[in-house]
Amino acid sequence: MEVHQNSIVDNSWSALHLVDLIDSSNVGVNPDLGNILWTYEEPEEKSEDAIRALASRAKYWHCKNLKRVHIPENRHVIFLRVPLGEGDIDYRFAISTMAAAGYQGYLAIEGTRDGDHLTLDTRSITYAKEILASINAS
Repeated sequence: MEVHQNSIVDNSWSALHLVDLIDSSNVGVNPDLGNILWTYEEPEEKSEDAIRALASRAKYWHCKNLKRVHIPENRHVIFLRVPLGEGDIDYRFAISTMAAAGYQGYLAIEGTRDGDHLTLDTRSITYAKEILASINAS
């Protein structure tokens, strides 16, 4: 169950509620923190709180990071997709939290949309590998 903007599971508590209602060991969560940030003008929850809540129920995980540009006078937000280490979501915290919860699945990176994809997505991969290496070293 992917946490996804503008769906019935657009935050951690709705995702957990639906997974609990399904009550099947093969149904879990994809804690897409970018989608939680992307959902509303003002996010309903912090990404740190969401990943703490969802980590133990994750079956798959794809990650993207966004830079949030808020235009309050228009009650509007623009989101720019950026490499994992360069956005508003702290993926060092998120990856560490997932590892501490015992997550053993894939960490897939949703690529950038604009510019030189190979360079930008390589930065995301390098960032994630550095975090994983530091977790494995400790």
